[in-house]
Amino acid sequence: MGKRAVVLCTQPFEVTSANIARIMGIPDYPFALLEHPLGSCTEQALEARVDAAVDAAIGILTSA
Repeated sequence: MGKRAVVLCTQPFEVTSANIARIMGIPDYPFALLEHPLGSCTEQALEARVDAAVDAAIGILTSA
């Protein structure tokens, strides 16, 4: 549809995400990689991961 999107995944799913992108015909599809795990993080650690994800997402969304 021509709209940009960002895929977020945690480190254990990096290989799976890359394989899915390759299978879908977009092997260089960028995705934002977050430190794992998320569910057991403290609020402070989660906020740091969110900040990193936002930075990565902005980079992906604004790249050519």
